[in-house]
Amino acid sequence: MRKSCAFTLALGAAVHASPAEAVTPASVTRVSRVTGATPAGESLPNPNQTHTNYEVMGTDLGIMWDKGGGEIFVLFGDTFGNGWCGNGGCGGGWRSNVLARSADKTLSDGLSFSTMIQDYSWHAKEILPSKKINFDEITVIPTAGVTVGARHYIHYMSVNNWGEAGRWSTNYAGIAYSDDNGQNWLKHPSARWQNTSTWTNNFQMAAFVKNGGFVYLYATPNGRFGNVYLARVPETALLNINDYRYWDGNGWSASQSAAVPVTMGGAGELSVAYHSYFGRFIMTYLNENRQAVVMRDSATLTGPWSGEKVLASATDYPGLYNAFIHPWSTSGTDLYFVMSQWTPYNTFLMRTTLASDAFGDNLLSEPGFETQAATPVMTPWYVQGNGGIDRNLGTARTGQDAGYVRASSGWNALKQSVAVQPYTDYTLRGWVRTSANNTAGYFGARGVNTGPIVGETPFGALTGYTQLTVSFNSGPHSVLEVYGGMWANGDTWVQLDDVSLTRGPNLVGHAGFEQQASSSATSPWYADGNAGIDRNLGYARTGANNGWVRNTTGWNALKQEVSVVPNTLYTLRAWLKTSGNFNDGYFGARMLNGGPILSETHLTQPLSGYTQVTVQFNSGANHSVELFAGLWATSDTWMQVDDFSLTRN
Repeated sequence: MRKSCAFTLALGAAVHASPAEAVTPASVTRVSRVTGATPAGESLPNPNQTHTNYEVMGTDLGIMWDKGGGEIFVLFGDTFGNGWCGNGGCGGGWRSNVLARSADKTLSDGLSFSTMIQDYSWHAKEILPSKKINFDEITVIPTAGVTVGARHYIHYMSVNNWGEAGRWSTNYAGIAYSDDNGQNWLKHPSARWQNTSTWTNNFQMAAFVKNGGFVYLYATPNGRFGNVYLARVPETALLNINDYRYWDGNGWSASQSAAVPVTMGGAGELSVAYHSYFGRFIMTYLNENRQAVVMRDSATLTGPWSGEKVLASATDYPGLYNAFIHPWSTSGTDLYFVMSQWTPYNTFLMRTTLASDAFGDNLLSEPGFETQAATPVMTPWYVQGNGGIDRNLGTARTGQDAGYVRASSGWNALKQSVAVQPYTDYTLRGWVRTSANNTAGYFGARGVNTGPIVGETPFGALTGYTQLTVSFNSGPHSVLEVYGGMWANGDTWVQLDDVSLTRGPNLVGHAGFEQQASSSATSPWYADGNAGIDRNLGYARTGANNGWVRNTTGWNALKQEVSVVPNTLYTLRAWLKTSGNFNDGYFGARMLNGGPILSETHLTQPLSGYTQVTVQFNSGANHSVELFAGLWATSDTWMQVDDFSLTRN
């Protein structure tokens, strides 16, 4: 789009032959103890002996990030020493948090520390102090860490009080920083997310991901039952709360209240990392309702995120929580993470093997009901009316389990809520069979809490499993509820199995400008120079609205940031028409913040009617790119644009 923009961008080779469509974990094993003493009968390696070396006898968490200099930081929560009672976070020597350094690259035999930050010999230091006053500030717990340059940052929560299992209240979340390799930390006075009087602020616990000049902050409310939200900030502005921008479903907003979920909860103790081998972002957290540490994955930072996949369950590891990803284990099939167990209130290094998931980019959790522990239905599926799980009864389409509803009257359904991108196309599929007397079955998607239907298909009697398909646009919704059920006609039943929800191929938000609410471009569209929206003026190619750029001088364009998969080919299309004096326009894709052009077409002739223009480009090393259509004006010149599409080749 610049007059001196023609050059070649060299592309690095991907680590993996091609990005996986999705990833699934298997073969989870406990590798070693990370903290605490080895109890009688335990044969795990215990390289750190923290009980004698640092007076760390009981602790939890184990948040890890690359600190530079060939080391990682390993950050722990409430920590107890001499006088520790041996169970569940109690006893003497209480420190709200402690910090270790590690240079260990051979994780197959355990995670060894180089040292822990100490306030005196053989004693791990509390790095972020707390008042330790219940219903004021009982403790300060770290939730994430990141290093930018030589400065280290910790996201933490100030806990007002602990409630019942998985529920607690926070005063605020904040950021602390260190400029001396982690020895001393300062809580920044204004880099904070103050909680509400009802304890509902959505940015109280976090995970950091550094990418493309930004630090991305995935966040949840206090406790373990909230949804996951997303913000980002330039790397150089981590301590400036006003520079954070919040994902609103289509773009980045300065308003925290505009943030919408990127995944549905309940999520506790997040960890997010980019896995270069599979070309996927990995998200892990505890789902307290399922009593399992779970994993989601996504091709892009903004999603869509896959459904949950179980990493480890409380059946095998009682009292488990958190799964903090080791940053040096993301370039092969073995993924290492640190997990806590309430009893014995200590941390362990875990390993899982990842493989490409043949089920593809399914956004639903538990699509085949296979890890539902028992009837009645457990999260993420819920029953309206009467229903549950047929477990190992020989009635499933695949695997051993299927969902069912059965009743003699009323509406009965299985349903699940899922985060979606507004005004985006989706396809819902599922396999259904019914009793012979079913006459009023419905399969579809709607707003949450029995909201408006965005798409559904009716079905009658289906004596054998039959695949049903519903295509729909999400409309203004950022969360939808998928459902399968029936109005009972006497003793009536429906069985449901192998359900999937996938996003349509077009990655452009507000692609036809129909959702733009004013003549000024609003998220996800932005203007360079003079540009905006023609609303219901009769200039659109389709629908009521179109975009425009017009000026007498300089560069003027409409642009949008879109998340992409690195080192991947894309095709960008849009329909353009121009004024008769138009002779210098550009349409294409570039790196963010006015960065290098990835590919563009130079338009030198007027387009008297809407004409489709196509550009192909490789995303290079980028996870986000900027699409643009614009012109250089020397007299009153205009361009109108409509019906954008960006699809992966």
